[in-house]
Amino acid sequence: MFSRVIYGTRMAFLVAIVVTFIAVLIGVTLGALAGFFGGWLDRIVMWLTDMTMSIPNPLLVVVINASLKSPIASWMESRYLATLNPFYRETIWVDFLLVFGLMALISWPPYARLVRAQVLSIRSRPYITAAQALGLTNRIILMRYVVPNALGPLIVAVSAGLGTAMVLESAFSFLGVGVNPPTPSWGNMISDGLRVWQHYPHLLAAPAAVLGLASVAFSFLGDGLNDALNPRGAK
Repeated sequence: MFSRVIYGTRMAFLVAIVVTFIAVLIGVTLGALAGFFGGWLDRIVMWLTDMTMSIPNPLLVVVINASLKSPIASWMESRYLATLNPFYRETIWVDFLLVFGLMALISWPPYARLVRAQVLSIRSRPYITAAQALGLTNRIILMRYVVPNALGPLIVAVSAGLGTAMVLESAFSFLGVGVNPPTPSWGNMISDGLRVWQHYPHLLAAPAAVLGLASVAFSFLGDGLNDALNPRGAK
């Protein structure tokens, strides 16, 4: 159990880092463009964020996973029969692809909203007006002056988002739409322990306790970064 919890820790951190990176990349790109240019682009991006956040996350993940996993697995099996390449027998890559993609699909809207709000306040600053008066292109202004100055609050959100991503991955694995056995994951370990918890409570308590501690740790990290990086909160 100790070995599986440690191996599951590697899986949880891998999912959290990759998913958060993809979600932040999408959110920063769309939020910066929407906030800087405004107009129809801003309306489209905000419509996408509202639509994504209005759909229950577990329902969206279950539907997409059930729709895509079987066709992808069938395609990999046909490729294995045609090429005899053992790579196509490793269905764990299907789980990784779906977990990373689906979690990033539902995790980017908060980052986009946060970056958009920061960019809306930055684009009217005097140094942005001066850069435009000097004839700098919008791409240079965005990359050099707007986005770097909007990343302060985003760092705090990312630290908290890492813990949220770990909890989401465990929840989806618990439901059977995430990382599946034999690959250890805290979610499928909790699911297995729940069946026998009356006789072997440690099989449920160990992964649940580690998941709870990791989530709380990232929450404290986010609070600490907020206190350190937010000058308005300084006493």
